[in-house]
Amino acid sequence: MRRWLTLIAAWAVFVPALLHSGQSAPAQSSSAKPIEHVIIISVDGLKPQSYTEPDAHGLKVPTLREIAGHGAWSSGAMPVMPSVTYPSHTSMVTGVRPGLHGIFTNTAWDPLEKNYAGYRWYEEDIRVPTLWQVARQRGQRTALVHWPVTVGAQADFIVPEYWRASIPEDLKLLRALSTPGVLGEVAKEFPEFNTEVQPPMQADAAWTDIACYALETLRPHLLLLHIDMVDHWQHEKGPFSAEGNAAIEDSDAQIARVIAAAKKAGLWDTTALVIVSDHGFVPISQALRPGVLLRDRGLVTLDAQNHPSSWKASVLTNAGSAYIYVKDATDDATRRELLEIFQPLAGADESGVRRVAPHPEIVAMGGDPDAFLALEAADGTSFVPGYAGDLKAPSKIGGTHGYFPDRPEMRASLLLYGPAIGAGRIDNARLIDVGPTVASWLGFELPKAEGVPLTIPAPAPAPEK
Repeated sequence: MRRWLTLIAAWAVFVPALLHSGQSAPAQSSSAKPIEHVIIISVDGLKPQSYTEPDAHGLKVPTLREIAGHGAWSSGAMPVMPSVTYPSHTSMVTGVRPGLHGIFTNTAWDPLEKNYAGYRWYEEDIRVPTLWQVARQRGQRTALVHWPVTVGAQADFIVPEYWRASIPEDLKLLRALSTPGVLGEVAKEFPEFNTEVQPPMQADAAWTDIACYALETLRPHLLLLHIDMVDHWQHEKGPFSAEGNAAIEDSDAQIARVIAAAKKAGLWDTTALVIVSDHGFVPISQALRPGVLLRDRGLVTLDAQNHPSSWKASVLTNAGSAYIYVKDATDDATRRELLEIFQPLAGADESGVRRVAPHPEIVAMGGDPDAFLALEAADGTSFVPGYAGDLKAPSKIGGTHGYFPDRPEMRASLLLYGPAIGAGRIDNARLIDVGPTVASWLGFELPKAEGVPLTIPAPAPAPEK
């Protein structure tokens, strides 16, 4: 019910702006106020085609249409290596690629599988300064809502992304890691919150409730919000499936709610809104388990439960790509054997492997400098973890990402909107440019940034009377 109400609300807010007899919106005043507040909303897995060609996919997205029509937009921002959620979100807020910030993959490096598939949740693993750290040092208020790699972050308001068993018991853990009392206060204001925040299927509306509450009560200079049902349903059913489109339309409504909350809090005149995704998406039909090749060559030994008990080489999969590691830095024999295994597969018919990148190429792409090789899956193929079972099998899901960053289908969404933002296209955008752009608006720099502030169109001058 909540989803349909929010969709109706979005139409109520934005349809009038879209019905100026087919004309563009009135020019904004050139006397726009300086940017004092920045809201970043990450819509996990949102493909740029969702706003560049929504009609081609039958999408009802009035908010994204408004933003693309009257704000600045990219036809596809360059992602990072690999094009998955945790490295990407960390690159957005640091301005550097994973090879420098240290969040190389979603899952933690765990060659003996002792970590119960743990992710890289913890802020302490980020090796360079983040937007929220520098902003807070300058006395600016910060709010982090469901943003990856923020467990333990020092912020004025925080509800991090974290789970263990994906059952209702996880909510106790989330409360313990969040700003004290905040989940209870949000529940008082939003009656459906307690239902929609329940694991495992936590609705985007729940995280948006928290963000709206933060805008109302804290009035932060920097708000980061991550919503992820678009990613979930595109994994399950494929990009632009009926379920994926429903999630895109719901995310559109959540964006509208955040804009409305900023206006209600009296912040909008000095706010810049960034809508971004972490990667694109492709449909898949085949699962390939590269760990089987290591097992068959005796480079990994499994116990009775098919977990590694010893290893000379290991694999860490990232869906569309995979890293191969060598345990002993002096083990040239294992390195030669790995090259014998994987190099012949690159581009070979029916191999499922499109490319094999050696260590220097990994470093050049900004990937994990500890990896010996990186594999990229072929079209329609995704790598899956583990060392037991068959090498190939039909895929159990409909779509994925994680391929090398130069894969066009991995391009991420990026839109900028607000009173101080003009209309126009942004060319050559990269995810590592997001952080430096936001930092420049808020009056500081990210000291280690590889990215640069984007050139953003200025608002058109007010028409003469």
